[in-house]
Amino acid sequence: MNIITTLFSMVKKVYHLAVTVVVLIPLMLTMGADDTDKREIIANEDATNPHIVSYGNMEISAHRSGAGIAPQNTLMAFEKVLAEKDKFGVDTYEFDVQVTKDGKLIIMHDLTYDSTSNAVEAFGHENVYANELTYEEAMVLNMGENFELNGEYPYRGLRGDDIPYNLHVPLCEDIIEYIEDNSGDKEYNYIIEIKSKGEDGKVAADELYRIITEKGLEDRVIWATFNQEVTTYMTEEYPDIPRSASIIEVLQFYIYARMDWDLNDAGVTYSALHIPYGSSAADGLINLGTRQVINYAHKYNIAAQYWTINDAEAVEYLARNGADCVMTDYPDMANEVLKSIEY
Repeated sequence: MNIITTLFSMVKKVYHLAVTVVVLIPLMLTMGADDTDKREIIANEDATNPHIVSYGNMEISAHRSGAGIAPQNTLMAFEKVLAEKDKFGVDTYEFDVQVTKDGKLIIMHDLTYDSTSNAVEAFGHENVYANELTYEEAMVLNMGENFELNGEYPYRGLRGDDIPYNLHVPLCEDIIEYIEDNSGDKEYNYIIEIKSKGEDGKVAADELYRIITEKGLEDRVIWATFNQEVTTYMTEEYPDIPRSASIIEVLQFYIYARMDWDLNDAGVTYSALHIPYGSSAADGLINLGTRQVINYAHKYNIAAQYWTINDAEAVEYLARNGADCVMTDYPDMANEVLKSIEY
């Protein structure tokens, strides 16, 4: 019976893949379709997915902890957003994690330290990878070295003891503890992307799962990765933690949405879409922010969350279309936009 079930499952997957390929080309020609004025928004107040919000209450996520207002993915950025809650209006923190050479889970976006720190100077070569250094070795770096604000680099040149504690490489666990300890009455959500690949990615997933479960954040975290091997590992080992769709799954979702097929047939195991809109989506050629797409996601209890939304018009567009969250480098801008909207 197990063999028959397995064969049936394989045939079903091949069938859906073939159908996907057949319809892909015509859909590609209409990916810029905009149905804002034509389609009613489906209410989602009864959703069981905690990351789906009621209409008119789109959440703001500080992308890379607020990369436009402070050095990205540093304690300084988290401190700033938490200290000025009313100004930034953040509901969700988005950040990226990787493992160091000695297995520490750090918060860092790029695979190398080059673009954000003085790593090339400190170690004498380019492409200083996160997994090349131990955590202790990485502590010599100034993670605010290349942060630009109003045409200036306020933290450039700081070395040794002159580097403030909040501009060192942060540990994921320390940052989550800091947020939870300073959140007051608010319960923040988290979007955490695993950047590490292969075995490092699996180690990162294991450590992240430990942190999430020990702190009781299972319902407040969505984890993500662009690495299919890590996606598969996360799904198999930790199905109790909500995750976002992989690149292939997003493509499949979009086709199903446009064709209005039954997504249950695809056997999805993700709880959220982390997708681009506007200039992030092939210079606007692809529109994943329509009401059709968002309605369809909500129909199947999937949250629609968008990156990286740094334009006020895009924030308003997605809010009016019923999106659940925008990830932005400028949460203060997004907060002002949402305050001004009359639904």
